[in-house]
Amino acid sequence: MKKTIPFSILLSGLMLTMFFSCKKTTTPAPADPCLNTTITISNSVVTTVPCESTPSGSITITASGSTGFTYNKNGGVYQSSNTFTGLAAGVYTMGVKDVNGCTKTQVVSVGNATAGPNFTNVKSIVSSKCGNCHLNGGNDGSVNLDADCSIVSKWDRINVRCVSQGNMPPQGLNATQKAQITAWVNAGHKFSD
Repeated sequence: MKKTIPFSILLSGLMLTMFFSCKKTTTPAPADPCLNTTITISNSVVTTVPCESTPSGSITITASGSTGFTYNKNGGVYQSSNTFTGLAAGVYTMGVKDVNGCTKTQVVSVGNATAGPNFTNVKSIVSSKCGNCHLNGGNDGSVNLDADCSIVSKWDRINVRCVSQGNMPPQGLNATQKAQITAWVNAGHKFSD
């Protein structure tokens, strides 16, 4: 908008009128760089294996719709790598940020891996043969096998008492059950075996 302002002065009996004009300019606010940006997130999840000393789950995030992405987990510091490893089972909020500072988040779940076939066989044996002493809160000999990780951590005791010595459970195990325990122990005696 232009505005004209008159200015008059009197010089030796002569009236001199001058006009000054000024123009007010307004600078528009900068455009929001995220206004027309639609960031899309996809993910790839690797489940974690229970009963391991270090969680083995991972999430890899892929983003599209812009450029220069960085990534974070649960609102943490952004990083250039789009892969997050060493994750336990749980729910994570994964974030991406583009070169203009535009952000998007997505909730991602890391689950537990399914039990391996050898472990499943041993768990079945424990469930059917050890109920009175070591399950449902039973703690005979300071051993409770209610939790999967308890079975994994007591693998050596299960092997010795049920296979090598053969004195547990009191009703004994058949040759197939002993072979299933031996197969699990030889495979590595893990949840995933």
